[in-house]
Amino acid sequence: MSDHEHSDEMRRLLDQEVRALDEVMETLDQEREALMSRDTVALELATRRKTDGLAAVDHLEQRRRELAPDLHSMEQLATVPEVASRWERVLDLTRQSREQNEANGRMIRRQQRRVASTLQLLRGESGESDYGPGGEPAARAGRRPPIASA
Repeated sequence: MSDHEHSDEMRRLLDQEVRALDEVMETLDQEREALMSRDTVALELATRRKTDGLAAVDHLEQRRRELAPDLHSMEQLATVPEVASRWERVLDLTRQSREQNEANGRMIRRQQRRVASTLQLLRGESGESDYGPGGEPAARAGRRPPIASA
């Protein structure tokens, strides 16, 4: 494959990767909205779409690595302005999607803590451990009665 054909193939591949990453970003936004609205159906759909989108990105990355197996190869291809601009876009979208995914993960953990705290309150639990640092049962002065019982 000539240098020109090689750079043309890389441009096409990077264009596909940008489209796939754009879709992942859109899905991450949908996931965030589902988390904020506590819409479990939309969250499940967004999570499935995100998993599929990330698999597509991974496949495209593998193909890209076949064309440029190391950093030096990619740097050589990135000397072509059309490749360089696309590569920068891929890097930018990758960074943005990682940040949004981490933000969504933090939101999930906050919601999980809230649910756990609410369940402890409903059960009359204080949230303290039932065991001391050495594994021995902790002495309890008396537990609060549960707010509700079945």
